[in-house]
Amino acid sequence: MRFEPSPASRLDILQIGMEESSLVLIDNVLQDPSSLVRYAVSEAKFDAVDSNFYPGIRAPMPLDYVEGITRALDPVIRQTYRIEGAKLARTECFFSIVTTQSKDLQPLQKIPHIDTANPLHFAVVHYLFDTQLGGTAFYRQDRTGFESVSPDRWSRWVEERDAMLAHIPENSGYMSLSTPGYSQIAHVEARFDRLILYPSNLLHSGVIPPDIILSDEPSVGRLTANLFIAYRRV
Repeated sequence: MRFEPSPASRLDILQIGMEESSLVLIDNVLQDPSSLVRYAVSEAKFDAVDSNFYPGIRAPMPLDYVEGITRALDPVIRQTYRIEGAKLARTECFFSIVTTQSKDLQPLQKIPHIDTANPLHFAVVHYLFDTQLGGTAFYRQDRTGFESVSPDRWSRWVEERDAMLAHIPENSGYMSLSTPGYSQIAHVEARFDRLILYPSNLLHSGVIPPDIILSDEPSVGRLTANLFIAYRRV
């Protein structure tokens, strides 16, 4: 399939939290976003994720999409996060579908997380479903005040995170406003063909409404394209 950006796309940059981190939001990303869903239905091979705490299944994405979206976002990342001199190191990209039921979550899947503490790594979520399946929220760890986790904050963040796990009720589900130890600083609603981009070290979590059915079918499930774009200083 070909990567064809929409001429009707709209880009906004939001400043979130007390740390005023930049979050890029783009609506109407593709000319034919449904083609990605059709590809996921007919071509993608989904498997459970064993190597991290993602609560669902993933599949490789078509190379043309990976290259095209990376090429389109690269100048946005460089300008927004002021890393013009950095070198693009790699891009990882997956289709993802949240499928784990609330009762089956591990404790670390019930609280906000980061993808990495490296400040030159960026995460992208391209929503391929509608609003009712939930968006993405960003958080502050209450005891530390951390909204992002840099390498020098890592040890203290982990210490406080692990201490708070004991206060998470066993029968609780996905992250919510009532989860102890964290305050929500921003919430982005999902919208079909909406994309968000943010530093991978921001504390975040998917917003999974408690009353939705978590289907593993790409056509009706909580299907996203997830990219991780890494840079390095030269």
